[in-house]
Amino acid sequence: METWEVQLAGLFKERNNPKRIGVTAAVIIDPLPNLKIGLGDEIILDMDQLIVANRIYQLSLKAGDEVVLVPATSEQQFYVIDKVGA
Repeated sequence: METWEVQLAGLFKERNNPKRIGVTAAVIIDPLPNLKIGLGDEIILDMDQLIVANRIYQLSLKAGDEVVLVPATSEQQFYVIDKVGA
């Protein structure tokens, strides 16, 4: 069993070193104009969390297509920059 000091140090380490999300591919659930994107199995992003590049509006996206996402610094919003395999 770990001592309380070791447990506390572990909590500080987790807090100070969060895992960052990098550039990733995600799946279109609903196309524009009410864009919804699935990031993994549990996260669904909607227009409130997405910043959409002008190029995306010119593509004919449909459900099941993959797009490239880049997280903002806060990781609360994501830039939708291109279609995968466009």
